[in-house]
Parts: sequence; structure tokens; C-alpha cells
Amino acid sequence: MNILATPLGWIMKGCYALVHNYGIALLIFTVITRLVTLPLQIKQQKSTARMSMIQPEIQKLNKKYAKNKEKLNEETMKLYSKENINPMASCLPMIITMVILFSMIPVIYGPLTYVSDLDKDSVEKSNNLITNLATVSAEIKSKDTTIEKLLEDFEKDGEEDVYAALRETLDDKDNYPKTAKVVESDSEWEALIEAVKKHSDIDQFITNEKYVSQNLAQSKPELVTFDFVDKDKENAKFADILPDDVRKEAEDFKYEFFGLSLGAIPTVKSPLLIIPVLSFVLQLACTVVSQLFMKKNNPAAASMGGGMKAMLFIMPFFSLWISFAYPAGLGLYWIYSSLFALLQTIFLNVVYTPEHVKELVQKDIEKDKRKKKKSGKKSFIEKTLEAQEIVKAQKNGQTLSDKSSGSDKDEDEDSEKKLSKAELKELQRKKLNEARKRMAEKYGDEYNENE
Repeated sequence: MNILATPLGWIMKGCYALVHNYGIALLIFTVITRLVTLPLQIKQQKSTARMSMIQPEIQKLNKKYAKNKEKLNEETMKLYSKENINPMASCLPMIITMVILFSMIPVIYGPLTYVSDLDKDSVEKSNNLITNLATVSAEIKSKDTTIEKLLEDFEKDGEEDVYAALRETLDDKDNYPKTAKVVESDSEWEALIEAVKKHSDIDQFITNEKYVSQNLAQSKPELVTFDFVDKDKENAKFADILPDDVRKEAEDFKYEFFGLSLGAIPTVKSPLLIIPVLSFVLQLACTVVSQLFMKKNNPAAASMGGGMKAMLFIMPFFSLWISFAYPAGLGLYWIYSSLFALLQTIFLNVVYTPEHVKELVQKDIEKDKRKKKKSGKKSFIEKTLEAQEIVKAQKNGQTLSDKSSGSDKDEDEDSEKKLSKAELKELQRKKLNEARKRMAEKYGDEYNENE
């Protein structure tokens, strides 16, 4: 997903440059991605219409081959091939939507990395410092003490350099295993000690859940950067521990929407609760509206696929979970996506009525036939069917070979009925050629026995 996050970050960077607000930039980004995927949505609408047109044939096959699943699958594939239908085409828009969603997670987690012009090394240096401070502060707190108390104790004990003593204490793998494991290099220690020299009470700030999410501080520290530079909080004084370029960029960067920080994770007690609620409601509305249109336009399809229906109604609860599990920025993007999905569903079903879609489908069918005849290329389903025919021919030839081999002992005296190995090989070759010839005739291809 990080591979796709980079180009998505470029798009977000352009969107942010227009409005200088991350929440509004997400809205523009959603409009762009929805417009790009609109042709796929139209194609999905046509694919659904094609599937509805052959439902009577599908039902006949289900009844005819109810006790022979292998034959049912084979005949269904032949029907799809004949009508030039890809049964998986309707899944593509949903797959692309999910890929974009999960590819956006790194962009949401790393706005300074993907959207700003900051040097990536400087951002990484800042992130490491925040993570190290969070780890050290949490472990010190677990010992029922603070950095200030430790420094006071070192001073009482007559230590000449209390900060060197602090590093030596925290670097003890037995007493502070997490700190010793996370803070390894001298440069990281120097940055951490410099931060403590500026603010000996910084551990009390960074371990306060009121100001800093402990989960984000140690896993996604870039979002905590905005907690340091929040000018509306008295704790903004701690911002001077960050690299100057990171601090200045974070101060100017509008990572919010209507005054709500998009880096925070929503809870039931925070104002951000509105994001998971809206996400759930809009996704549910999208599901209900799509089901209503399906019942109206395609009753046969609407009455089928109980498992698929269940999957559709799982999506609202999935959106609710993802909005509570990730920073508010991702939930906001999901809200935008659900809203535009709802509008697209209404647009596609009002403009592309069943009658209109059938006309377009008929045109596409004729177009596909001409295109296929001109190119001579086979579809994936056609190639699959051809492979199945060849495998069958091989099995039939092998079966005849096995029978002939098994009967050799019983028919040694009847030389006229016995087949030689050369004759068996020739028989198999003929069956394979016959299978290839049938497939070529079926799809209008040229057949060459010597290929």
C-alpha cells in the first residue's frame, strides 16, 4: 500500500496547495478519484444488466444440472463466453475503492511526509524523537517517578552531570528494558537529552492522554507533531524540541476540519464521534438505496445472492469500525466516499435506466463481436474452456490407453484387436486435434493442424 501511497500523496499535495486545509483537500481528492472511477461504475452497471438478461438461462442450467456441479460450472462458463460476459467485472469498482482507501492510510498518518515539502530525513528525525520520548516517559511513569524527580535525586547524590547520569540510568537494560531497546544510537540519545534540558517536565506532557494519544505517540508519531504546535494549548511551549523546519511547517499546516484535529482517533466521548456516526449512516444509506434500485430494476437478481446481500450490509459496520480504529482523517475520507457513492448510485440508476442500459449493452455486444473478429484474440473464459476441452481429450486418450494396456494380457492371442503404442499415440493426437478444431470453429478462428 505504501507504493500506491506515494502517487496518492502527490494528488493530495496538489489538492492541499489549492485550499490549504487538509479536510477540504480530502474532499477534492475524493471528487477526483470518484470521477476517475465513474467509467468503471458505468461499466459495472452494464455488466449487471448483462447478467440480468441471462438470468433465465442461468436458472435453466441450475435446474438441468442440479446434481452435476462440474457440468453446471462448465455450461455456465460456456454461457458467459457466448454472451461475452465477465462475471467478476462488477467487483472491480469495489476492489479499486478498497485499494484507494487502504493506500490512503499512510497519507493520513503522514501528512508532513506525503503532502508537505519538508525533507523526509528531517521528518523522520522528528518522528524518532517523539517516539523515543513517548517510550522513555511511559517507562519512567511505570516506575512511579518523573524525569524531574530523577534529576533532583542525581543532584542530591552529588552527580556532576545529572544528564549523563540520566542517560546511564535509562540505558540500563535490566531496569529500563524498553528504553534501552528503542533508544540505541548516540544521536538519538543526544536529541532526547537536549529535549529534557529544555523541558524537564516534558514526560508529564507526553504521557497525558488529555493532550497526546499514547497509541499514536509510539506508533504514528507524525500526527502527534500537531499536538506539540497547537497554539490554543498552553503546552505549545514544548514545540521548540522539534527540528525548526518541522515545527514551522506543522504550525502552518491546517490538519483539521471545522476546528477538529484529523490526527486524533475518535472516541464516544469526543466531538469527533460525529465522524464514525456519519460514516455509518451514509454507508447504510448507500446500501439501502442500491438495494431499492436493484429490486425495482432487476427483481430476479435482487432475490438471489443472500451471501452477497449480507456482505453489502456488513460494509456500514466496517465503516463504523474503521472510523473508530484510525485517525479522524480516514473516517472523513470514508464519509466523502460514501456520500459520492450514494450520489453516483442515484445518478447511474436515474440516467442509466434498465431500458437505456439494454440498448447500450446491445451496442457493446455488437462492438465486442466486431472487435473480437478483427483481433482474433480469445477472452479469458474462452481460453479456460479451450484448456478444459484439451484436458478432457487427454484424459479420454489416457483412459483408452489404460484400458488397452490392461487388456493386453487377456488379448495376446487376438492380435487384430490389440493396439500398438504408436497407434495409441496417433489416436490421442487425433483427439487433441479434434478438440482444437471444435474450439476454433466455435469461436471463428483459423485452425492449423500442424501448430
